[in-house]
Amino acid sequence: MRVLTRPNLGGPTRQAIALWHAHRALGVPTLLVTGAVGPDEAMLSPADHGVPLLGPGEVLRFGPEATGWVVVPTLGRGLAPWRDFRAGRTLRALVEAHCPDVIHTHTSKAGWLGRTAARGRAPVLAHTFHGHVLADYFGSLFSSALTRLEARLARRTDLLFAVSGSCADELARAHIAPRSRFTVVPPAVPVPAAVSRGEARDALGIPRADFRTVCIGRLVRVKRVADFVAAVALCDGVAGDVFGDGPLRAEIAAAAERDTGGRVLCRGANESAASLLAAYDALVLPSIREGFPLVAVEAFAAGVPVVGYDVPGVRDALEDGRGVLVPVSAGPRGLAAAIQRLRADPQLAAACVGAGRASVGAFAPAVVGARLLDAYRSIAIGKAAAAAGGSAV
Repeated sequence: MRVLTRPNLGGPTRQAIALWHAHRALGVPTLLVTGAVGPDEAMLSPADHGVPLLGPGEVLRFGPEATGWVVVPTLGRGLAPWRDFRAGRTLRALVEAHCPDVIHTHTSKAGWLGRTAARGRAPVLAHTFHGHVLADYFGSLFSSALTRLEARLARRTDLLFAVSGSCADELARAHIAPRSRFTVVPPAVPVPAAVSRGEARDALGIPRADFRTVCIGRLVRVKRVADFVAAVALCDGVAGDVFGDGPLRAEIAAAAERDTGGRVLCRGANESAASLLAAYDALVLPSIREGFPLVAVEAFAAGVPVVGYDVPGVRDALEDGRGVLVPVSAGPRGLAAAIQRLRADPQLAAACVGAGRASVGAFAPAVVGARLLDAYRSIAIGKAAAAAGGSAV
């Protein structure tokens, strides 16, 4: 059973869908449990990507045979005691009916409610940190309380995964668990079917001769999409597109029109954005915090060089020459300089593309799925042996 807070158009949902199919191909069926998306979020429906939708009653009826996707409407972001209590009660009922060998939770709220519901009810309990919200999201008091909760949950969790080394390092420094307890497993990134640069540009209405950049992500403060808009404004002869939705959409659109004179277009959320990356001359990652940006891997596969701030997650993605890193202190001017550098130096762009493409195989869902299964089996065997030894004594 895989538990995710909500199926929004983001990395954790895309990975959950990819792993559902990868594990099915390896003979391991999965029940994917999610909450519901918020009113300001775009949804990525697992059902639209081949994961059958079940009702909670069907899961209770089918029990261990249930495989597909089930929605718990009361599971969602934010703190809501009565709603969270009801979500936890539903999760416990689903766990008891399904009797999974492994419960694997993802993201903060699902990690809390899912692991609490799973306590004593599954042979193996795992959690993946796709990043964390212990800094840069909330005030100090709430962040401190959240840190203590995550540390308590970590002590009851058999397997702790992080999608990047820097993510694991930060969690260890926050005393969530010792660094040795974290296993770094990269995100599962299904690469979309190849589309030529010309086809992608035609689909988006981009003139063939334009030098065009792109930024893809949720329109929230931590993603710093406004820095991308400001960077393009500083570059003569450069245009840009923003794909994404969120509470800052109107603000970003206004800045794009005001500061770039329409050279930056806000195209909204688009599930097909990854398949159209070949249209662009550079992907820009202005976020100041990431677990591991999946869109960077998609850009590698599409042959698009990447620019990003030198921050945890982005640094992991672009190390070893896979992109151009910019100090956060350099701000939009630094991003603009890196964009212009790529534009002026085709050899640098080609080197980034080559290094990126060489790394894509490590993110294949089949590879990541197999690594997770090996970890599940290893901990299950170890727990069974320990239990047998205790019984013998």
